[in-house]
Amino acid sequence: MIIGLQIIAILFSLSMIYFAVLNYKRREINRIELMGWMIVWIGTIIVVVFPELLRTFAKTFLITRVFDIMVVGAFMLVISMVANAYIRTKRIEKKLEDLVRKLSLNKK
Repeated sequence: MIIGLQIIAILFSLSMIYFAVLNYKRREINRIELMGWMIVWIGTIIVVVFPELLRTFAKTFLITRVFDIMVVGAFMLVISMVANAYIRTKRIEKKLEDLVRKLSLNKK
């Protein structure tokens, strides 16, 4: 039986899949990023529709509450996204620094 909160979560996940595909078509994200987001949102739909899968997984790792495993998974996802954003920012910063150096040396 699907309840209201599950319907909201499914609609949210489907809309996020739509936005991921839209950003891919606009060339704002690449294919690997699209696949990563698709896995996250399809996984979310699976967990919402079949919550027993998550309970079984939690029991396997001796985690008593399903919410705890969701929080751990969310932390892992957020930490990996922040690390990825940090690395990309550093790359852009280095490219910008190299460009500024190149332009300043050409002006002299």
